[in-house]
Amino acid sequence: MDKKIIFFDIDRTIYDPDTRSIPKSTIDVLKKLHEREDIEIAIATGRAFYMLHIIEEIKEYINIFILINGQIIIKNGKTIFKNPIKKELVLDVVKSFDEKNMKYGFLGEFDETLNIVDDKGKQAFELVNMKLPRIDPHFYQDNEIFQMWAFCEQDLHEQFKQQFSSLEVVSWLGGGFDVLSGGMSKKEGIKKILEIEGIPLTNAYAIGDGDNDIEMLDYIPNSIAMGNSSEKALRHAKWVTTDIKEDGVLNGLKMVGLLDD
Repeated sequence: MDKKIIFFDIDRTIYDPDTRSIPKSTIDVLKKLHEREDIEIAIATGRAFYMLHIIEEIKEYINIFILINGQIIIKNGKTIFKNPIKKELVLDVVKSFDEKNMKYGFLGEFDETLNIVDDKGKQAFELVNMKLPRIDPHFYQDNEIFQMWAFCEQDLHEQFKQQFSSLEVVSWLGGGFDVLSGGMSKKEGIKKILEIEGIPLTNAYAIGDGDNDIEMLDYIPNSIAMGNSSEKALRHAKWVTTDIKEDGVLNGLKMVGLLDD
């Protein structure tokens, strides 16, 4: 059997934050694909596993989760790979944050915290339909940290990139940036899964919408950008489908021949 695998982003790809729901056409597609023995469904997201409540109704159709942009990989309910930020680097970043009186947060494997809450932080979490984390500025002392957030002005982003060149510093809309371990991404997570599953790259498909999907869309030859994608993401996909509100996942998979018209 010539097995294929499809990697799906979540936010604005299968989940619509405007309606806070998954389009019915997408739910139907995933159920149909799940019933096929020749197709594996995977998630590739910037979210951690405990943030996946927004896709609860379709989780039963998915066996593989590439989380926090490749920092954690779960297969069949078991963590098969994780890549936390080295403790000494976490300490250095926290020190730098504190010296600049910045507001920041931590993402662990099973929890997330902030050092303080303000309006900018609240808005950032509301944008992605996430509950505001609890306050615990010392969370990093006793937990593995897979990602750190900073809420700050744009001019500090480049400064941190230069200061912590061994880490990934990724800017995001809304006035802030993420800090992650270097060397991992959705693309690298996908490479690991293809090797484990024994699926050739030519049988891999990906669909996404954001700048953090660009490496994935570049790497996978059968790549699809949602119609609502960022301008950068649109330039890096082989196909462009319709908007999430116009059955983008359904139409995209038809374009690449995985679904019949």
